[in-house]
Amino acid sequence: MTRQSADFSLLLIATGLLVASFIASAQEGDLFFVYFGAEDSPVETATAILLAFCGVALWWRALGARSMVPRGAVILGVLYGLVYVWAGGEEVSWGQRILGFDSPDYFQQNNDQQEFTFHNLVIGNVKLDELIFGPVLSYVILAYLIVLPLLWPRIEWVQRLVRQMIIPVPRRYHAAFAFAVTAIIPFLDESRRWEVYECIFALLSLAIFLHPANPLDEDTTQQRMATG
Repeated sequence: MTRQSADFSLLLIATGLLVASFIASAQEGDLFFVYFGAEDSPVETATAILLAFCGVALWWRALGARSMVPRGAVILGVLYGLVYVWAGGEEVSWGQRILGFDSPDYFQQNNDQQEFTFHNLVIGNVKLDELIFGPVLSYVILAYLIVLPLLWPRIEWVQRLVRQMIIPVPRRYHAAFAFAVTAIIPFLDESRRWEVYECIFALLSLAIFLHPANPLDEDTTQQRMATG
């Protein structure tokens, strides 16, 4: 399977997931909640696994280009991967419910869900999930998915920044897909609809990392031609 076919397959799966969530929501009973919305549901578990795969893909990308890019760029790529692996662990509370261990006292007292997760911590009167992982992070992610693919081909300093930070740039159809899902998901009449959105985001991220608009080998070759 080529990177492009893997990319298209992941987007097809994401589309199927979105359609299935609407179908499940339209059914009577708890079908949506059981399979899509509950803690440790199949969708939430899939999200955690996909986020971990995203981290591995970022590591593979960075370490595979270590002979072509500066060491600092490789370190950044490894850090990007760590963020995704961390997010995957947070998604399932680091396996707390699966393994059956109790939260440490600090988390029982300072976590608004009494879980072994960092993003649900409350420090003072500040909820980290609302401060860092709420609207601010959403805007950053949407800017990456939708705005960056439009700016990158046109603006030189954006190209330079992306190259220096080895940021995988989404392709334009990735941006269109992200925009479409973001517009459609609010029509899913379920309080836990964002679990579906997160899983689709993980699928889209993996598609981007496997088949970005700026493969490092091509990007590095173009840079050498420009400077050499």
